[in-house]
Amino acid sequence: MTGAWNSGGNHEGMISPTIRKLSAAALAVVGVIHLVLSPEYLSEQTYVGVLFIAGGLFLCALAVALWMRDNVPSWLLGALTMAGMGIGYILSRTTGLPGLKETEWELSGIVCLVLEAGFVAAAVAALSRWRDHPDRSGRRRGRRRSLQPLAGRPTRGTREPSGVR
Repeated sequence: MTGAWNSGGNHEGMISPTIRKLSAAALAVVGVIHLVLSPEYLSEQTYVGVLFIAGGLFLCALAVALWMRDNVPSWLLGALTMAGMGIGYILSRTTGLPGLKETEWELSGIVCLVLEAGFVAAAVAALSRWRDHPDRSGRRRGRRRSLQPLAGRPTRGTREPSGVR
């Protein structure tokens, strides 16, 4: 196998190592930005500051995990967290959040939005490649075979009665 998949045929290699590492870096940058901004938001609205700290630490941990190994949980959890943070930022500037309505679209927020959107796009590509990649048994991941044989057909290992087709 070549391209985005490694030759081992395992879960590794969902997407190119360069894209994976750039995506991990995006997680880390957004995480660090949230950690740096957390004291400001802790004093403004405590729950938002706590979310900034929790989200920042979580993204940094996911960044390390994704940097080290291509894996579904890092892509999936990273995409959900990045999308949630992006949505939170947009809501805080439009409809507002409970106890918080910002008016200014700061540069750090715009940078995070771009990185969040880029990560989500890369995660969708990585996860769709994982789903469509055949595993070692030759079956495609994400698709289940029925346990029931088709009606009227013999199951594997049985023979049809002679003369019946």
